[in-house]
Amino acid sequence: MISTASPLNWDDVRVFLAVARHGSLRAAGRALGLSQPTIGRRLAGFEASFGGPALFDRLPEGLRLNAAGESLVEAA
Repeated sequence: MISTASPLNWDDVRVFLAVARHGSLRAAGRALGLSQPTIGRRLAGFEASFGGPALFDRLPEGLRLNAAGESLVEAA
């Protein structure tokens, strides 16, 4: 189970879920009306807040949830 010491920022949770749903920073940004760099920054901060592994596998075709991300998406 993933835990975080600080409270979650719900905007970051929304970004995480959009990236999980759409599979790329660009598509998540379009869906949320945010720029790709903003999505990337928020996602990096969200992942860092867990102090553990990244939540996505970075692949040439986009981002795919890994096991840690899958467990978090169910909770989110």
